Amino acid sequence: MDRLIKKYFWLALLVTATLITTEAAAGFMPYGRIFKAVKDERPYITQAQDSRLQLQLHKEILLKYPQSLIEISSYVYLGHGFVVGEVEDEAQRNGLIHCAKSIGGLNGVSYYLPKKDTSKQNASSEIEIKLKGLIEPEYPSSKITIKVVQNKIVILGVLNSQEQESVCNEIKKMCGPMEIINFLQVPQVIKKRRSKFRPVRNFLRD
Repeated sequence: MDRLIKKYFWLALLVTATLITTEAAAGFMPYGRIFKAVKDERPYITQAQDSRLQLQLHKEILLKYPQSLIEISSYVYLGHGFVVGEVEDEAQRNGLIHCAKSIGGLNGVSYYLPKKDTSKQNASSEIEIKLKGLIEPEYPSSKITIKVVQNKIVILGVLNSQEQESVCNEIKKMCGPMEIINFLQVPQVIKKRRSKFRPVRNFLRD
């Protein structure tokens, strides 16, 4: 019973954390967010922490590089930051990496930031849409995110080893020889604390 209460407590905390990032219309019920939170491999407290860090990372990049809003995407999974997209030059790439590293609370930063190539933009967008249709709804965006940058498939999220293998195989079947950049992570193993034996105490003294 205590576990069930804790589960719904962290679920409520996560929904609250995600709702403050957007303006909810009157009467809006975040059923989609609740579904994604339940399907997520991360503990609810980790989901809430990742949402907060991702918001900070997104704001930092937006403040320093507002022109990169469309080309650059930022994510946080298990406290690790990811920055993916196309850049104008080396200076912008280094600046974006510095922005990510400046966020307190991140345990590391990974990135894929090639120099912009307009000739591959349309093809990448079409492939990305097809791939998202392939993996949803079994793998909602809370579990896995796919970005296609210059015809290279970037996979991010948190999946167990079997799911990672399954997803990668499905993508290879559809996209053939296209290179896959795998940023997927394995869920954290939560160690259960053993309840210590407590001797029976006699409160009814003679």
